[in-house]
Amino acid sequence: MRKLFVGLCLGCLLAAGCGSQNEPLARITSTKGKVDARLEGAGAFVSAQADMQLKDQGAVRTDKDSIAVLEDIARKGGIKIDPDSYYEVRAGTSIGFQGSGKAVFDINKQQTEIQVETPHGNTAVLGTKFGQLVSSESFELWVEEGQVEFTARNGSKQKVSASQKIQWKVNDSPLPQAENFNLLESEDFFGNKDESFKFNRR
Repeated sequence: MRKLFVGLCLGCLLAAGCGSQNEPLARITSTKGKVDARLEGAGAFVSAQADMQLKDQGAVRTDKDSIAVLEDIARKGGIKIDPDSYYEVRAGTSIGFQGSGKAVFDINKQQTEIQVETPHGNTAVLGTKFGQLVSSESFELWVEEGQVEFTARNGSKQKVSASQKIQWKVNDSPLPQAENFNLLESEDFFGNKDESFKFNRR
């Protein structure tokens, strides 16, 4: 019986996200403009402040002309939430759900695959810098560094490498092939490399 208990404990420790629902998953490092935050799934939205910590299903929503920057505590990554966007943190192999708007992710290299969920499918990464633009009718995925794989709700998959993007009109067409983007397009989407996560610095 004792061996079984120890085995179950070890299995739980090895499982991604096990027991982490009550632990802080992300920290708000900074905000600009009107930003609301929900600290956990059962909570209400309040005015976001720097150093607030978000647990499983905690969320951030930005207003027009507002920006929030989060630190993923477990994976030491950064997430920049652009105006008119909604992002919810998750425990386990899915680090979050991007419901709408634009977010840029700078995720350190991981030992195991992690995912970002959207209404249109999931983006799987091991460590990369990428951004997503999500609406009810369209989905865009831009990769600045590394490689990701997007799996649509219908099961179709597309790998996207550095300096590539997919732009998908969800209701009108199948998942498109990745295509290259140039430096000007990169700066337009990600911003200047020296500026993209400037709100994360103190």
